[in-house]
Amino acid sequence: MLVCGSALAAALGLPKVALGGPVSFRDGGDSGSLLVALRLARAGLGTETGPRSRLLDSMIAELAAGRSVDETLAERTPPRDPVEILLTGYYEPILAARREPGGRFRHPLYGPPGRGTAASASRREIDGGALAERGIELFWLDDPIESFFLHVQGSGRLRLADGTTVRVGYAGNNGHAYHSIGSELVSRGVFTPAEVTAPAIKEWLRAHPDESLEVMHTNPRFIFFRELDVPTENGPTGALGVALVPFRSVAADPRWSPLGSIGLLTAPMRDGSILRRAVVAMDTGAAIRGASRIDLFVGSGAAAGTLAGRLRSRARVRWLE
Repeated sequence: MLVCGSALAAALGLPKVALGGPVSFRDGGDSGSLLVALRLARAGLGTETGPRSRLLDSMIAELAAGRSVDETLAERTPPRDPVEILLTGYYEPILAARREPGGRFRHPLYGPPGRGTAASASRREIDGGALAERGIELFWLDDPIESFFLHVQGSGRLRLADGTTVRVGYAGNNGHAYHSIGSELVSRGVFTPAEVTAPAIKEWLRAHPDESLEVMHTNPRFIFFRELDVPTENGPTGALGVALVPFRSVAADPRWSPLGSIGLLTAPMRDGSILRRAVVAMDTGAAIRGASRIDLFVGSGAAAGTLAGRLRSRARVRWLE
């Protein structure tokens, strides 16, 4: 049965209206956030006038006029067959940070190192000091595990000592391939595939301090950041160059689903409900490879992080364009 998603709203501490009722192209559902996502996606495409931009324009016009986005609109563009996918979630963490090292704040967040050997150093080598004393430290964090997961998410909000918040986002990587430490822990027999979630991984890393750094080093990929000038009320900036919208923006492999593509996502949730949402490809990710992987952006903060970490579902998406 298609349900309203109240469990998702509760998990995020939001009223039900924030996620809306069952969303499909027939009833329009949560038209406000969908309209925002479509407009942002269209802005990211700029002056492009291909099939994706025309479909975006058509859907925006329907919603802006107060009309539902019904199945007849979808039928204007021959839909692709539904694709079976693994659906996961991602979010924007909010972490304590300082601009200078001191006390427990001793884990650097680096800006791009420029060209040279250091730019291709592995995570293990960087943690060992390969980038030290180059003057590219942007901020200092107090938790190496949260720092690692910030790399996985690719963007975040940092709370400074004076109470202000700054945004940081992806500015490059060291060129190494991404290796999932979840898969690593499954291969070591710590978890079964069904058990491995971000909260479970964090709990294990904290419970095994003598092994945690070595496990994190099995992912050699390292992310460099930049400070962003992004309004507080906006979501983080995705690969399309515009703000992400919770429960509307997804990361997909652009080789299969180009940025700006629109799809109807149907996914079973842990509580037995069915999430059915119109989503827009507005981001990419190192672990999101192939047609069978999609990452759903679920918001900012600790509650969103818990929800994103537990979201792992065999789902279907029908891309329109």
